[in-house]
Amino acid sequence: MNTTTLKGGLILLAVIGALTVFVFTQQLIGKVREQQRQKVELWVKAIKMLVDTENTSEISFLFTEIISVIDFPAILSDSAKTPLTWRNIKIDSTLSREAQIAYLKAHIEEMDAVYKPVEVRLDPSTVQYIHYGDSDLVKALQIAPVLLGAGVGVFILIAYLTFSYIRRTETSNIWVGMAKETAHQLGTPISSLMGWIELLKSASDNPERQAQIIFEMQTDINRLNRVASRFSKIGSKVAVSLECVAEVIEGVFDYYRMRLPQMGKNILLEVNDTTGARVQINRELMEWVFENLTKNGIDAIERKTGEIRANITVDPRYVIIDLSDTGKGIEPQHRAEVFRPGFSTKPRGWGLGLTLARRIVEDYHGGKLLLKESTVGKGTTFRIKLPRHTQQKEASKNKSHSYN
Repeated sequence: MNTTTLKGGLILLAVIGALTVFVFTQQLIGKVREQQRQKVELWVKAIKMLVDTENTSEISFLFTEIISVIDFPAILSDSAKTPLTWRNIKIDSTLSREAQIAYLKAHIEEMDAVYKPVEVRLDPSTVQYIHYGDSDLVKALQIAPVLLGAGVGVFILIAYLTFSYIRRTETSNIWVGMAKETAHQLGTPISSLMGWIELLKSASDNPERQAQIIFEMQTDINRLNRVASRFSKIGSKVAVSLECVAEVIEGVFDYYRMRLPQMGKNILLEVNDTTGARVQINRELMEWVFENLTKNGIDAIERKTGEIRANITVDPRYVIIDLSDTGKGIEPQHRAEVFRPGFSTKPRGWGLGLTLARRIVEDYHGGKLLLKESTVGKGTTFRIKLPRHTQQKEASKNKSHSYN
């Protein structure tokens, strides 16, 4: 999942969550308001019963109980809206009676703007009204969506800034890595050519040795051409052909066998294959993958001797290549990050080789590249799974071969 999809998913999830809470809050407010209305109507009935009943002792008790459960502001007034009694309204006791009445009448106007006052008809000529407003709970619930909206807005802003930063960082890592990868790809054959030139100078009286050196120089020049060709393929569709996997890997191993003495190392490079498996691949790009994994293995072997083996097997769907080295291994905390752009444990590493290798295997060939296992002090095994010929044709129809 790319960062754009993840960003959109998180924002969508936040919006859905906010809408869900908003709808639930509105439903809860509706229920609380309905309960308030029912309590007011119960108060009206209690007042009428208190007026109509001669034995008022029990009714007075009931009336008191009803009044006690009213937890929202309410005022009982006469027909002229002069307050008679009230509940849950704080009044400054130091105010005069006239000031208190004026204060309560102002409250009545505010309440009537929200809720229609409930009529209490005591007899044909006597009418009172109950004016009421929202409880503290309703007011808090009304503010909640605003606070939630602000919170969601802040979350979306932080998410946007965070993912934008991550995207910029990844892009920067990729560009820096590409530049360094280019330098690395060009540097290996150029350094080799410089070495061959020095050897050529010292072999001026040995025509046979000169011919061998010239052949190796031509090999490095061909490699430079392949490097240019590889980079030209990035971002474009590539042609594939049926290739023997063992032969491709053996060609990469041959290249490094000739250059290991210059590195001061004696490393066994061996291909184990009893399958003769052939797959549809772009040879130049897959050579790039195997070169990268092989070079990583060589760098991981800190001793002068070691082994790098490519074991090839098949199952009904894939040709499987396990490329193992006897190097220092990868620390457990780093294993999940080896394919992340910019990650490297090398002092001068640029952290793009494995990223490009995985994209070549997965995006261009419909396969898989993964870290199979690694043991500190013993070595590392990377596994490449390439679809067998019939499956790969089908996969190529559904893959977009681009590095966008």
